[in-house]
Amino acid sequence: MRPFAVLNAIIFGSAAAITFGLLGVIVIFLVLKGRYPELLEEFGALLQGAGVFILLTAAAGTSLVATLKQRPWRHVAQAAMWLCVLAVGMLYWPE
Repeated sequence: MRPFAVLNAIIFGSAAAITFGLLGVIVIFLVLKGRYPELLEEFGALLQGAGVFILLTAAAGTSLVATLKQRPWRHVAQAAMWLCVLAVGMLYWPE
Protein backbone atom coordinates (compact mmCIF):
# COMPACT_ATOMS: atom_id res chain seq x y z
CA MET A 1 0.00 0.00 0.00
CA ARG A 2 1.31 3.45 -0.86
CA PRO A 3 2.12 5.89 1.99
CA PHE A 4 -0.61 8.34 0.92
CA ALA A 5 -3.12 5.50 0.82
CA VAL A 6 -2.19 4.57 4.39
CA LEU A 7 -2.59 8.18 5.54
CA ASN A 8 -5.88 8.36 3.66
CA ALA A 9 -7.13 5.20 5.31
CA ILE A 10 -6.20 6.48 8.78
CA ILE A 11 -7.91 9.82 8.20
CA PHE A 12 -10.95 8.17 6.63
CA GLY A 13 -11.34 5.67 9.47
CA SER A 14 -10.90 8.31 12.15
CA ALA A 15 -13.32 10.75 10.49
CA ALA A 16 -15.90 8.01 9.94
CA ALA A 17 -15.70 6.94 13.59
CA ILE A 18 -16.08 10.53 14.82
CA THR A 19 -18.98 11.10 12.41
CA PHE A 20 -20.72 7.94 13.61
CA GLY A 21 -20.28 9.04 17.23
CA LEU A 22 -21.60 12.54 16.56
CA LEU A 23 -24.63 11.20 14.70
CA GLY A 24 -25.33 8.93 17.66
CA VAL A 25 -25.17 11.91 20.00
CA ILE A 26 -27.59 13.80 17.73
CA VAL A 27 -30.05 10.91 18.03
CA ILE A 28 -29.70 10.97 21.83
CA PHE A 29 -30.22 14.75 21.87
CA LEU A 30 -33.38 14.38 19.80
CA VAL A 31 -34.73 11.67 22.09
CA LEU A 32 -34.00 13.64 25.27
CA LYS A 33 -34.85 17.18 24.09
CA GLY A 34 -38.31 17.13 25.69
CA ARG A 35 -37.01 16.09 29.08
CA TYR A 36 -33.86 18.24 29.07
CA PRO A 37 -34.48 21.47 27.11
CA GLU A 38 -31.06 22.84 28.09
CA LEU A 39 -29.53 20.37 25.61
CA LEU A 40 -30.84 22.52 22.76
CA GLU A 41 -28.26 25.19 23.62
CA GLU A 42 -25.52 22.85 22.39
CA PHE A 43 -27.45 21.44 19.43
CA GLY A 44 -26.15 24.03 16.91
CA ALA A 45 -22.52 23.32 17.74
CA LEU A 46 -23.24 19.59 17.56
CA LEU A 47 -24.79 19.94 14.10
CA GLN A 48 -21.85 22.05 12.94
CA GLY A 49 -19.35 19.47 14.14
CA ALA A 50 -21.29 16.63 12.54
CA GLY A 51 -21.47 18.53 9.25
CA VAL A 52 -17.75 19.23 9.23
CA PHE A 53 -16.88 15.61 9.92
CA ILE A 54 -19.37 14.34 7.33
CA LEU A 55 -17.57 16.48 4.75
CA LEU A 56 -14.17 15.24 5.93
CA THR A 57 -15.35 11.63 5.78
CA ALA A 58 -16.67 12.11 2.25
CA ALA A 59 -13.48 13.84 1.09
CA ALA A 60 -11.22 11.23 2.70
CA GLY A 61 -13.28 8.33 1.32
CA THR A 62 -13.24 9.77 -2.18
CA SER A 63 -9.52 10.42 -1.93
CA LEU A 64 -8.85 6.91 -0.65
CA VAL A 65 -10.76 5.28 -3.50
CA ALA A 66 -9.07 7.54 -6.05
CA THR A 67 -5.63 6.78 -4.62
CA LEU A 68 -6.16 3.02 -4.45
CA LYS A 69 -7.55 2.85 -8.00
CA GLN A 70 -4.91 5.26 -9.36
CA ARG A 71 -7.51 7.60 -10.85
CA PRO A 72 -6.12 10.60 -12.75
CA TRP A 73 -8.01 13.00 -10.44
CA ARG A 74 -6.55 11.51 -7.26
CA HIS A 75 -4.36 14.57 -6.63
CA VAL A 76 -7.40 16.86 -6.67
CA ALA A 77 -9.15 14.50 -4.22
CA GLN A 78 -6.04 14.48 -2.01
CA ALA A 79 -5.96 18.29 -2.00
CA ALA A 80 -9.64 18.44 -1.07
CA MET A 81 -9.06 16.01 1.79
CA TRP A 82 -6.10 17.97 3.14
CA LEU A 83 -8.09 21.20 2.91
CA CYS A 84 -10.84 19.56 4.97
CA VAL A 85 -8.28 18.38 7.52
CA LEU A 86 -6.92 21.93 7.70
CA ALA A 87 -10.44 23.33 8.14
CA VAL A 88 -11.18 20.90 10.99
CA GLY A 89 -7.88 21.83 12.62
CA MET A 90 -8.59 25.54 12.34
CA LEU A 91 -12.14 25.08 13.66
CA TYR A 92 -11.12 23.13 16.76
CA TRP A 93 -7.66 24.56 17.49
CA PRO A 94 -7.70 26.25 20.90
CA GLU A 95 -7.22 29.99 20.76
